Amino acid sequence: MPASILSQPLSFVYSVFSDKARANKIYLNLLPSLKFVISAKGRSSAEAIGLMNILAGLPTVGAQRQNFEKFYVLDPDGWKKLPEDPNAIPYGHWH
Repeated sequence: MPASILSQPLSFVYSVFSDKARANKIYLNLLPSLKFVISAKGRSSAEAIGLMNILAGLPTVGAQRQNFEKFYVLDPDGWKKLPEDPNAIPYGHWH
């Protein structure tokens, strides 16, 4: 019984870190494509909107995701503020 009680919080902690690592990896792979598509086809193109939607789904659910969307996705020039390194995104906007 005690092992299962301990494994649940440890599992949760692991999932938070693995989700952040996964989100960081996707972000790093997605950002160059996003910048290329926006420069080639524009911010309102279907491809750019699709990539922005994927990007908007990466932060943790809740206030962090809402803050990220408001600052980087919904703002027409927000994509220009995206840092090259996801670790440079403020905590209130990322994991």
